[in-house]
Amino acid sequence: MNNVRKWKEVPHHPNVYRYETRRGTRYGIRRVYTDSEGKRREFTRSGKMTWRDAESILKKFEDDYVNGNLKTLSNSATTLGNYFDKLSARKLKYKAWRQSTYDAHVRYFNNHIRPVFGNKRMQEINRNQYQAFIDHLDDEKHMGVTTIRSIHRIMMETVNAAVTEDVLDKNRLKRVEIHGHQAKPVDLSREDFERWITTAEKVLNKYDYALIRVATLGMRRGEILGLRVSSINFTRDQVNNTEIAAIKIDMQRGVDYPTGGPLKTATSNRTIWASGNVVDLLHYAILASKNIRKRNGVPETVTQWLWVNRYGNAASYAYLVERMSAVNDATGLKIRPHMLRHYFATQAIAANTPQAEVMHYLGHKNMQMTFDYTRATEQSSLKVFKNFTEAISKEMDKSNNKESAN
Repeated sequence: MNNVRKWKEVPHHPNVYRYETRRGTRYGIRRVYTDSEGKRREFTRSGKMTWRDAESILKKFEDDYVNGNLKTLSNSATTLGNYFDKLSARKLKYKAWRQSTYDAHVRYFNNHIRPVFGNKRMQEINRNQYQAFIDHLDDEKHMGVTTIRSIHRIMMETVNAAVTEDVLDKNRLKRVEIHGHQAKPVDLSREDFERWITTAEKVLNKYDYALIRVATLGMRRGEILGLRVSSINFTRDQVNNTEIAAIKIDMQRGVDYPTGGPLKTATSNRTIWASGNVVDLLHYAILASKNIRKRNGVPETVTQWLWVNRYGNAASYAYLVERMSAVNDATGLKIRPHMLRHYFATQAIAANTPQAEVMHYLGHKNMQMTFDYTRATEQSSLKVFKNFTEAISKEMDKSNNKESAN
């Protein structure tokens, strides 16, 4: 950068200077001002070919100063990565984001947005660049449209916050076209489910089969892996005089929380109840996990996870998927953990369970989320069809009776 001591004022043009370079005379600006926080700052620009070019930029600065736009001007060098880091830290600190939301947003940003735009000044990111980025996620990385929407939502939240805080003058990334691969189907018929769960009991050992049965109770994968021995409380149903199990869901384990972390939302903290042979399987799982830890010399002071590997340590995030894959191979079906959660919701609604109860059981924040989880079953569709045709028949009979009377 040119040494400012060689700059000379241009006569009759305050704050405009000229200086010599190997390529000839150049012009620049030095303008000292006080910002909105009372701090002394200096606005500088250089490399202009004529004093008129420099004065034109100075005039723009003076207009911004008068109209209160200097905060945007002073933040013009802010990079997207630096701004997101400050924004996310503030959101977490003041509890605008839960820890799980913060971790998910940071992971998405670091994995997808930061490598492309992290070091770019926010002012320089334009709509064409961002549309190309979205297209790349679909065309080259073959991402699902839901994942791309999540990435886009984080980008928009960051840019809109920058506009609100006057780091940007406006959001230039609006109205991009969001597209991507369609999500994998989650539909599961009752026949396929029954064949799959029957096969699971045959091909898996009892401990792993217990895991599979618990996975059919409508919990998220992280919630299943977050269960500890202390999460299960056995009691008796006084009405039916049978043993039941209360399953307290208050922790999850996953990619972000290998040793346990908070649940997705506040409503995810809940207790669900189970009866029948699931109770027997839970008894067995508790005993088996204790024996595995004891056999490997795992201290009792460590967290007593319900699902452990052969060394007595917490089962990995892939543990459930690996056990399900063995059943998939034996049946030829392709069932994923989240499909079991959808299946639970669908069957519960189809069995006329009050929708509010299903919502609370699944740990959903609102009824719409529960509706989104359910799918029409063959039986429920036929019931709707039957009700419709019966109603139409009754109306036709009424109409025919009126005509006969006339």
